[in-house]
This record gives sequence, structure tokens and C-alpha cells, in this order.
Amino acid sequence: MDRLPPGPGKTAPRLILDLLNYDPKKNYNKNLLSDPAPKWRKGLWDAAHPQACRHSLMRKDQTRAPASNDELPNANTSYSVAAYCNKCRLHFMLNVDYKRKNDFQIPCRQSDMESPLHHFRLQESITGKEFRERFGVNKYDHLIEGHRWGCSGSNCPAILEVRISSPRLGKSLVDMITDRQRLEARGRKEIARDPARYQGVEPVGPVSSLWYLRSYLTDAKAAKDTASLKKIAKRNKKFVMAFGNECDDLFETLGFTEIEEPAEPPEDGTNGFWQLPVVTNENIAFIEDVIFEIDVLMQNLPLSEQNPAYMRVMVRPVPALKDIERSLGYFDYPTRSRTIDLVTEEHPYYKSLGAVETFNDEYLTWAYDRQCLCDPVNKPYYFDCLEDLAKGRGSPDLQMKVAMAVSLGEYGLKQLEDSFKFFGLDPATKEGDDHIMGVYKSRIASAPRQKEEAKACLSIIAKHRKSEAIEALANDNTMSFEEALELLDVTATTASDSIEAAAIAMVLDGDKARVARALRVIANQRPEDLTLQKAAARMESGNGEFALDVSEAYNRLQIGNSGPNLPDETVLTYYQSLSSGAPSGSKDSFAEALRTIALDRNSIFLLRKLDDPNAVVHASTAEPVGLDNIGNTCYLNSLLQYYYTIKPVRDMVIDFEKHRMTLTEDNLKIKRVGGRIVDKSEIIKAQKFAGELHNLFEDLKTASTRSVKPTKELAELTLFSSEKEGEFLERRKSISSPSGPPNIASIMGAPVFGPQLPPAPLTPPSSSETPEDDIEMIDNPGDNVEAHDDSSDATLVDMDQIPAGGIKTSTVVSSNTLISNTDTDAVMANGGGDSDETSKPLSSPEKPPPIPPRNKSGLVISTTDNKDLAADDELWRFGTQQDVTEVIGNVTYRLQCAIKPTSFEEGSGEQIDVIRDTFFGANTTYTEKGHTTETKVEAWPTIIAFPGKDGDVRDLYEAIDVIYDEQYVEVENKKCPQHFSISKLPEILQIQIQRTDFDPVRQTSYKNRTPVAFPETLFMDRYVATDDPESVVMRRRRETWKWKSQLRLLEARQEALKNSKEDINVPDALLAMKDFVKALQEEEIEGIEIAPELPEVLEDRISRVAAELEEISRQVGALKKTLKEQFTDMREHEYKLHSVFIHRGEAGGGHYWVYIYDFEHDIWREYNDEHVSEVKDRRRIFDQTGSADGTPYYLVYVKTQRLRDLVDVVCREVQEAPMELDTWNGQMDGVVNEVEEEGEDVRHIEHVKPRPLRPKPPVNEWGVVNDQALDPNGNTW
Repeated sequence: MDRLPPGPGKTAPRLILDLLNYDPKKNYNKNLLSDPAPKWRKGLWDAAHPQACRHSLMRKDQTRAPASNDELPNANTSYSVAAYCNKCRLHFMLNVDYKRKNDFQIPCRQSDMESPLHHFRLQESITGKEFRERFGVNKYDHLIEGHRWGCSGSNCPAILEVRISSPRLGKSLVDMITDRQRLEARGRKEIARDPARYQGVEPVGPVSSLWYLRSYLTDAKAAKDTASLKKIAKRNKKFVMAFGNECDDLFETLGFTEIEEPAEPPEDGTNGFWQLPVVTNENIAFIEDVIFEIDVLMQNLPLSEQNPAYMRVMVRPVPALKDIERSLGYFDYPTRSRTIDLVTEEHPYYKSLGAVETFNDEYLTWAYDRQCLCDPVNKPYYFDCLEDLAKGRGSPDLQMKVAMAVSLGEYGLKQLEDSFKFFGLDPATKEGDDHIMGVYKSRIASAPRQKEEAKACLSIIAKHRKSEAIEALANDNTMSFEEALELLDVTATTASDSIEAAAIAMVLDGDKARVARALRVIANQRPEDLTLQKAAARMESGNGEFALDVSEAYNRLQIGNSGPNLPDETVLTYYQSLSSGAPSGSKDSFAEALRTIALDRNSIFLLRKLDDPNAVVHASTAEPVGLDNIGNTCYLNSLLQYYYTIKPVRDMVIDFEKHRMTLTEDNLKIKRVGGRIVDKSEIIKAQKFAGELHNLFEDLKTASTRSVKPTKELAELTLFSSEKEGEFLERRKSISSPSGPPNIASIMGAPVFGPQLPPAPLTPPSSSETPEDDIEMIDNPGDNVEAHDDSSDATLVDMDQIPAGGIKTSTVVSSNTLISNTDTDAVMANGGGDSDETSKPLSSPEKPPPIPPRNKSGLVISTTDNKDLAADDELWRFGTQQDVTEVIGNVTYRLQCAIKPTSFEEGSGEQIDVIRDTFFGANTTYTEKGHTTETKVEAWPTIIAFPGKDGDVRDLYEAIDVIYDEQYVEVENKKCPQHFSISKLPEILQIQIQRTDFDPVRQTSYKNRTPVAFPETLFMDRYVATDDPESVVMRRRRETWKWKSQLRLLEARQEALKNSKEDINVPDALLAMKDFVKALQEEEIEGIEIAPELPEVLEDRISRVAAELEEISRQVGALKKTLKEQFTDMREHEYKLHSVFIHRGEAGGGHYWVYIYDFEHDIWREYNDEHVSEVKDRRRIFDQTGSADGTPYYLVYVKTQRLRDLVDVVCREVQEAPMELDTWNGQMDGVVNEVEEEGEDVRHIEHVKPRPLRPKPPVNEWGVVNDQALDPNGNTW
């Protein structure tokens, strides 16, 4: 550390930046290098001279700098960088000396966090005049000024010297050979003197005279000895035109020697010569500098005057900045990412801190600390600099540094000056502490309502003067609840609006701070009163608005831009983590940020927790409650929340006893669901499921907590279908060990695969199935899943599965395999139970082969009602290969089985009930066979929409069209056109976006992330069936089929011409061929004959291909526009978007949540397990990019005409908040023991690398709390 008196310094990057900006002759008499940066005030900009040179330094040969970026100096190191400016021709010499002898010398280096860069303080400056007086004149180096700095690092020996010298060629000398008028006059004069001799010679320009002079000096450098020095004849025509007799001073200055020699013949007198200068060690640097300057003068000439032949000979200069940066140890130091603005000036606060604008937050913080250490007197000003830069950058780290500084008692210069002015004092007053305290007491006695403001000012003065007496007086700021009530003249029972009105009226008298303090004291006693909380916050700000911007509040809590999307619990955890153990000032700062966020969110939860961290906050009756994740149930939770908002389902479940089917013999005989008779045991299970769902819906309706927990039995009955149980029992017939259906304890480890095809109603084990129908096609998503994973992020999505045969209820796809010559979307067929025997697939779509089940050990299943347990490794072939669409089918199927029918379908005898009336639509299939059209009607609960591939973004209509457009199927060995129309539209329209695709090369399934643009309002008119084949809608549909066929042909041709999948397209290939042919023609290679007209033919082909591409683009655009507008006037069958299910992850796993729209309050909410939050930014739902934020895969629309009858999002009737029980852990002991009996080998798929949605201490399923604080990523802080 230098031994200079206290004062500011500059980091190495700042000093060099100032050097580059400093022009010794154009500086408004301010020395940017040696003078401290002026204290900046708003409106007083430290402007540079408009004509000052922004130096561009070029390297000289005398430079001795580090040879590599990682070379580190030692005690014997010194560097020097010699440079010149290729704009103004000033010369610079920088010497960095590390040889100063100190104990424990450690030069600053970037790896040292205490001293990552040199921080220089000025030791000495000298002017050129002073230098010449002390050391004499150096005719080769005219010094302008010199400076020496020492590094302030505690153990750094670095000394930096900078010398700036004038150009070697002064202006008068330069003008002799660059002034065009002088050169012209000189040449004309010589030509007029001897016209015959100079016949055909013209005056030369600056470029020639400079080049001649450069050649003379270059020859002088190249001369090996004095005898080999060339002589320049003064009568030489070029010399006379360029220099004549007027440039003698120039040649003398450069060291040329004038000599006379006898003429031939002698009677002609003597001839004059200039002998080249003798180059020695003393003047070689000077000669080289002059050559550099000549190069600068030549390159600064207008381009029209430059001679390319000369410029090619010149050696290109090498920038010197890298050598400077290496010598000073800051080459490639970490900088912040920013958008470069060449217009906006760097803020003066950076200069004040000795930093530069490119410093990252860490380096800027270090520069602030070092400047405060070296110049403690001006610490308040440096605090202002840091605070303003933190706001300007929007940096949470810098704002945290500011907050920490405030908590440590730091303050700004402006605050200090304002505090003295408040008492009418000058900041430089010599008065003692007693006088200042007396002024304070007198002030509050005469104006008691200004007490709070006076105390704040007094506190800053106390810190500035380091006065304990003044600080003690300033800290006397207590105000009780009773004092606050008395000040505002209200009572504890006064209404909030009246208290606010009283405070506003009192503010008019001027004591705003004290009134705000009183209002805050009262508001803290009523944490659930948002009106009073907001009033207190606005009044505390002093301007009628909140003191802290909400985005700044998130930054202060280190949350950032994602803050508005996080649940309250997550925000609270950030606050608790930061405020725990923080100084009082920091705690207040964090509390202010949390209060701002709470008021912006209208969050009673955050306000209550801010006032009392241990408070139990009950759920609001105006908001839905969440569902706890009990292990691999994030999708189930989303589904249950969705069903709860559907009024017919919710009303039926809550009032289930009125809808329960009586188990009589007659009822069982006619019970048909999904095309088959349902046996009694299945109905019993279904009614048990309905009862569990009834209990959950009652909890969602009446719970006072912010979330409720589904039961294990409900999850088991939902996730595990009877078909799986039947398949399992069938298999177990050949195994000696007892078997039975799984219980939820075992299935919790199973992956739930994402939506593929809508679920098939289940067939009992005894039903006959063809081998083809028995194949279950899925991917192997669990290979990389570790044991004990209950994170929702591990749930699997979109596994392909072929539904079982014998099913009359179907999806919207045909029982025939669809054929299309132009659309490659994979359209899967239903089971073949009801398909015509004469219809067979023309070709089968590519699908991944079946895979063997994963090995599991110690898995538990239940075989009887009393939960006898048996381990079986084979269960997971049946129980774990779940498809999320199958889960949807399980729910609807069980509900249908549990309730009594309202009627029966003619012909099939299928049960008609609330579920079928609400969710099921029907398709009519039209297959044209010769002159006849065969029709077939099939019911479905879900429409499948196919997203585009390879970035082809479709809207929802285009994705649905894949099913409803005309296709060709093979019937009786003939291709027949076939299409679907919707013969019955459901009340609730469910659309599955088929996200799973198969890669035939890698033989694996993958998730198709291509976005599908879905509207808030959907019109289904274009798909509705009509009896008239010539109806308007059918005519328009046929037109679209024709246009789409044309469009596919055009796009195929366009793709063939563009050839975007290869390295070169057709036009470029033709152009390359043309160039190649022309080159061959020019070379005239023997034996190769090329038709002369071939290049023209290729050129013509290039033109025609370009014209064809342009025409195709025009036609494609016109067709797409026509297709888009074809059905816009058909708006009878209108649906509104109600729910959007989201999956984040890959085809092998991920996390689910759902967005549900509240039509009554115009609010979208996000249901994410136990968190339910309002979606402020709807772009999160509709601007889906297929990124890591998740992709929509299931959409729900509701008939617009029946919105109020079909959906009701918020249904809450909280009777009374339950008491908190202290015996929770004891109540769960039995459950804990049951799970412990499962053994260590039970695999819970959601245990893989848990990433909790909120950084709270995790509470496991059994109420055991891990009180170790976690960060937002689930790691320990």
C-alpha cells in the first residue's frame, strides 16, 4: 500500500481509459490523468473538449510486455510499452515497475479477490517545461508531461509511469510537405524557371512528398555504414518538385547533411546534395517515430489522394492496447454483459469510483470499497455513486450491497447536506454537539409533528460526526399503539377508512412522517386489513405511491424477474433466508420489500407472516385451495382440480347418494358402460371411488387451510384401472405366490405416462382379445429414474399405447388405417373390434416396438380388502405403465359405473348419464364405396390434435384438421375416400394435443414441442355433420381439401428447389455450376470440350428457377390466406377456453400443472399441486414456445351458451377455521409404520433430484419436518 495521504485513486482500466481520452492540448485546462474526478451534480456534466483526440495507440518496437496472457510478474519484473497515436501522432511511454523492494510482495492479480486489479494513486506529476529545466533538452523527445502512480494494494509493489511527448514533426514542418497550395506553387515556380527541363512534369501532391521522405529515411535505416549512405541531388526533378529549397529546415531537423561537390564540367560550378542521416543508437528511435508519423499522415489523406502502391508497402501498425492490458494485469478481466451504446456517455459516477462502465457487479463493489478505504472523507459521495449505479443497472447484487451499507450506517452526501439544511446548519459548521442537539430539541418543541423527520436528519448528522450523544438522542423513536391512536384521534375499534381519513387530514398540517409512523403502528395491529396496510405504505413513501417499486422489491429479495410468477410461500422463504441473522438495517430493507410485494399481490398470507412468522394463515373463501402432492400425483391433482370446476360433475359427486346406482339384479343386467356389461365388483369399486372423490370435493369446498391432501385410496382407485388388475390376475394364475391388485403404496413409484389416445373402456379378464389388441406399446421412460423419487418433475408424459379391442366408444380416429399421400401425421387406429372385416390397413404407421418391463424388487400389492400384502416384481408390467389419458378414462369410467343411468342408447343399450351428456361427442364416418356411402357413428370423449413437425407451427384448427380432412383407406383391396364429421358436439369439449412422436432412426419416443396456437374462442361449425352432402359446410370442406392438396404439392416443389436439408439449394447449385463451367472454358484444358452456349443456358435456368420460387411463394401465401378465411363466417357452435393442462419435461418424464379460467371474475389461475395463484401475465399461457416453461397438451373448451350451467370455478363454503392439533405426528404413526414395512427397495419415481417449486423446508408425506433451510433449487443455503 502506498504511503500517500488519503485521497482517491483509479483502477488500471479506468486510468488507461482516461489516458486514451486525454488530449494535453484540448482539455479545458483540466488534466484527466492527474486531477481527481469532480463530484458530479445533476445537470453538471463533465463534458470532454469536442476537438479532443480519442487516442488509438499503436505499438512501437521498443515495447517489452508480457509474452502471454497468463504471465505473472515477480520481484524482478518491469514492463514498458512504447506507443504512438495514429490520429494525433502523440507519443506515449508506459513503464510498469514491480522491483520496489518490500516484504511479502504480492502483485495484484485477478485470482486475488482482495486485489483483483491494480488501484493506482498519483504520486508525482511533471510538466515538460519542468522536466527540461531539471534534466535538460532532448532534441529527439519533446516531453509534454509525465506522471507516476503507485498501487494502493496492501502488498503490491507496482509503480506506473506515463510520459506523453509531442509529435516528432511539428506543424510547420508537416505543412511544408502536406500543404497542397504550397506544393502546387513550389512546382509551378520551378517549372516556370526552366520549362525545357521540366517539360511534361507536374507538381506533386502530399502523398508523393511524404512517400519520398519516407523512402529517404528507410534507406538511411538500411545503410550498413556511413560510406554506403546515399546522396540526394538537389537538382533531382522529383526532389525539386517535392521539396525544393524551402524544406531545408525539415532536412536539417531530421539529421540530413548538406554537401557541395564540383560539377562536371568544372566551369558549371558545384552541385548540391543532401546526404542521408547517420542512424545511431541515439537517434534510431527518433527516425522510426518520424516514419510512423509519415505513415499516419499518409493514411489520414483523403482516399482519392492515396496511392495504393504506396499503401501496400507500408507495414500495418499493431494496436498497443493488449500489451498495456497485459502489463497492468487486467487483460480479459471479467466484464458485465451489456448493450453497447456509442451515443450515450458513460455516467460520471464510474469516474468517481475509479471504475469503468464495463465492470461487473463484483468488480464495481470492490472499486467502491477500495475508494472508500483510500478516501474515507468522501465516503458519503461514493455511497451516492454506488446507490445510483445500482438503480441504473437494476442489479440485485449492487442493491444488496447498498442495503448492507445502509445497515452498517452508511449514508449519502446528499442526505448529509439535506440533514444539516433541515436545522439551518452548514455541513462544515464548527459548532459542538450540544449546540446541534439544542437546535434539534428547539425544532421539535416548536413543530412536534416534524419530530420523525428531525430524528432521521439528526441520526445522519450523528453518524457523520461520530457523536454517541447525538446518536442516542436520534434513536429515541418509540411509538406505542396507544400513542398512535391518540395522535390520530381514533380508537382501537375505528373503521379503517375513518383511520385513513384522519391520517390524511392530519398530514395537511405538515407532520407527515409522524402520521405515517402512527398509521403503520395501527396497521401492524390489523395485518389482514389491506386497506389500512396500503394506506400506511403510501403515506410512508411520501408521494402517495408505494416507496418501493414492486420489481425493485423482487430484486432486493434476490428473486428477479420470475418473482411475480412464484407462490407466496416461495417469496416468504426468500425473505426469511435473507433476513435471518441480517443487521437491523438490512432486515428493515427486506421487510419493506416483502410488504411492497404483499400489497401488490393483495396477499393476506405475506402480511400476516411479516407481522408474525408463526401465524397460521387460513385460506380465503374467495380463492380455490391447492392439492398436496402425495407422490407422483401432480397430474392427478391437476385433473381433480379441473373436475371440481365442472358443475355437473361436482354437483353429482357432492350429492352422490342421489345418483348412486342401487345394486339390484335388474340394474346389473342392463348396466352397460363402454360397450360392455359391468359386473358387480367393478361397480362397488366405482362407488367407493365416488365416495372418496365426494370427500375430497367437500374438503376443497370447506377447507380453511391453503391446501388439502387427497387420500391414498382415491389415488389408487384413480391411477390403477380394473383392466390392469384383470391382466395381473390372469398372469398370476401361472405363479404359485398369492396375487392381487396393487395398492397405492406400491403404485406411488409408478410413472404416469402422458396423454396418447383417449382411454378405452375396460374389458374384464375373461373377455377374448386378439393378440394384436393385447400388445401394449409404450416407451421405457424409467430407465434413468433413481429410487425414492417423489418429485412431481419425474412424472412421465405421452407414452403411446394401443387401446384394447371390443370397444365401441372411440376417439375421433377411424377404425380403418388412414392413408394420405401428402400428410405424414401419424393417425392411430382404434381397436379393430367394430371395424369392417373387409377393411384392412394399406400400411401400418411406424411405432416403437414393445419393451420388456423394468425389474423391480420388493413391490407391494394388495390381494384382499383387509390389505394383505404380497411382493411381486411382475406387477409393474401391468400396474406402472400408466397413460395419463388412461387416467382421465379411469375417472370418467368409474363415475359412470357408480351412478344410475338417466336413459339408454337405442340399439346398443349403452348407459346415458351425466358424464356422457357432459363430455361425450360422436363422429359419423363417411366411407365412399363406389356409388354408395357407408356411415358409422362412434362416440368419443376427446378429440386428438396433431402439432406440426420440424418447427411447422399450426393453429388448433389445422391440428384438428388432420383427423377431419378427407383421407384414403383400403377397403376390399380398393382405395376409398373417407372423412369424419361430428354428429354430436359435447357440452365440454376436451382436446388432446398429441405430443409423443417416434424417431425411427433412434428407435425411441420423443416429445414434439412444436407450439399449437389455440384461441380463447373456438368455433366447431366446420366439423359438424349434415345430412345434405351438398350443404354449404360440406362444399367448403371439399374446397379446403382440394386447396390443401394443391398447397402440399406447391410446398413439396418449393422444398425440392430450396433443398433446405442439404448444404446447397438448387439456385446456388446452378450458379456454382455456371461459375465452374466458365472457369473451365477460360482455362481451355486439352481434351475437355464445353458447349459455348452452356453458361447462357445455366443462367437462363437460374432465372427460371428464381421466377418459379417467387411464383410458388405467391401461390402458397394466397392459398394459406384463403384457407384461413374459409370458415370465418360460421360461428354458430361457439366454445370458450376453460382449461389448459401443461407438461414440462421430456417424453420420459416431467411435471404437470393446469391453468383454469374463472369466467365470473375474468381471472386465469395456475393450479400447481398445493399452490394456487393468479396468472398476471397471460402470455405464460398463450405464448407457448415449446421451451423449458412447459407445453400445453390438453385443452378444455365449454359451450358458450351454457357457460354458467357448466362451469363454476370458485365454490367455497368455509364454516369455521379448524383448531390446530398438536397430535398430528402421533396420528400418522400407523401410516409411517405401514410404509416402513415396504422396505428400502420400494421405488418412488418422484424421488429423482427433487426440485421443489418453492424453497421451503420440505415436509414429507408423514408430517416429518426437515427444518434445514433450502434454497430455491432445493439445496442448502
